[in-house]
Amino acid sequence: MTKSLEQLREIPDIKKPLELFNNLKHDLDKLRSQKSNFNKTKISSKLLTGMNLSNQPLSISNILEYTGNRLSQSLSSIEAKAISKRLLKNPNDSMSRIKLVEIYLLEEKNCNLLTSRDAFLLIMLEIEDVVLSSEKINLALETQKIYLEKLQNFLTDDLRETETKIKGERSVDNVLLRQHKKLQGEVNFIKKCRSLLQISPIEVDYELNLAKSKGESHIPYGDLKNGFDPMLRCLVYLPLAEKSLSLIFNILQRLESKNPMIGYHKSKLHEIFSQIFLVIGTVGGKNEYKKKGFENLTKALQSIIGSIKLIGNYPEKSIEKAVVYRFSHLCYSFHGIYNTFGIVIPGSHFVRVKKALSLLEPIAKDPKFHKIQSKLLYILSEK
Repeated sequence: MTKSLEQLREIPDIKKPLELFNNLKHDLDKLRSQKSNFNKTKISSKLLTGMNLSNQPLSISNILEYTGNRLSQSLSSIEAKAISKRLLKNPNDSMSRIKLVEIYLLEEKNCNLLTSRDAFLLIMLEIEDVVLSSEKINLALETQKIYLEKLQNFLTDDLRETETKIKGERSVDNVLLRQHKKLQGEVNFIKKCRSLLQISPIEVDYELNLAKSKGESHIPYGDLKNGFDPMLRCLVYLPLAEKSLSLIFNILQRLESKNPMIGYHKSKLHEIFSQIFLVIGTVGGKNEYKKKGFENLTKALQSIIGSIKLIGNYPEKSIEKAVVYRFSHLCYSFHGIYNTFGIVIPGSHFVRVKKALSLLEPIAKDPKFHKIQSKLLYILSEK
């Protein structure tokens, strides 16, 4: 095994793919701590000794750092190395970190799994910044997509190798069979994540200062239309963006509590987590994850029901129609998931289905709404 391959084997996402998002979150926390500690040390040093930390050398590039040093050493671009040095001097230099990720995207076809993972975590560090932009979010979505694809390909190669060994054996070892089953589940999990986390990028170039929004007494319409709404639409597809999502929802809940948009996006967020947890629970036989999956499914329904209460019985505006569709979709999904897991569907759910049908009736001429209406009618016919 080559040294490069050995290094890749040490990636926690390879060792425990079902713990993918916990692994990534753990390393994102490390980056956040490094950045925070540097800022604190720099302030203390200036106050006490006047020491200039900007002249400190870059460390050996075999660990993940906020400077992106390991990433820059894996890229052919000379500019990438210079960017790492700038980030060493100023870890808050967002433009440099964004540029480094952009350079990675130009070279990503020649980059391995570890390099792609570093790029993804570095841009996710930017997602946690109080200044949030469509550019940052689009970069995060793209690097997440690439990393998941490379991770799936890596695990698929292992699966094929195991299948080759099994075919070549007269008497197959039980350990090998268990390994094969484990890899099948892991590949299917990553494949499911790739499917779940696909979303079109934000089209409008916009920037939000969340620190400023947090202190405002109202949110300008432009920030809602071009910032909060489209950004939330995409952020819920980034499982590592919990910190920014929490801040955004807190801001909106305080200033826009009567806006059905909040429940709409919260509902999608919980639905995505629900599906991820349910797959982990099923593939890995982990009952605690199944429990989390059903808890998030319930939260998804509760969130959209909260929005339904705000729109009345005759949806007219685009956001009202979107809320009705999401409520109807979740009613249908809830039914299917409960059937899949052999759980008795409570009578209260059929009340929700009827409510969804009553809201769909005025807008059912639209093919999109007619289709979901037909699905819900079929559920009632089976009762």
